[in-house]
Amino acid sequence: MEFDIIEITEEELDMLTTIQLKLLRTAQQTKNELARKMQKELAVYAALCKTNNAQVSTLYADKQAELQADFDYEVGVLREQLIFNMSLGEPTDDGETGGDIGDDEGGYVVDYDLSYIERYILVRDYYLTIEDPVERLALLAADDTAKDYLSSYYTALYDYLSTFA
Repeated sequence: MEFDIIEITEEELDMLTTIQLKLLRTAQQTKNELARKMQKELAVYAALCKTNNAQVSTLYADKQAELQADFDYEVGVLREQLIFNMSLGEPTDDGETGGDIGDDEGGYVVDYDLSYIERYILVRDYYLTIEDPVERLALLAADDTAKDYLSSYYTALYDYLSTFA
């Protein structure tokens, strides 16, 4: 995917965290959708101008300028939100991350755009990094976020991790 919502080099792109990359991808997709929507509206307006024999008037140019101004404004707001949210995902001095992106207490990113299998794998891999199987199971049992996030897959993960205890 080409990122043009903000200026970013390949080196900077490689240094982004998973959260920041997800934010960037989402913002870029939103910008691309806005551009497609604007082009569709312009195409419909151009057809209307032709059917009403107004193709030589300034109506189309005026509509194009209006839609472009709206697009530029919305992308500007989107860009500012992206930059702000990406800065919140950066670690602070105490090692925590700012903002409400993901679940910092769980140690894994809570992303409801993922399928349940992807969520299961994400949470499973996180808990498998905990070496003590008893502690691992106790932490999972106390993780209410995982219960909500995984839904019925939570039981399967609990059963899987209990085989190590």
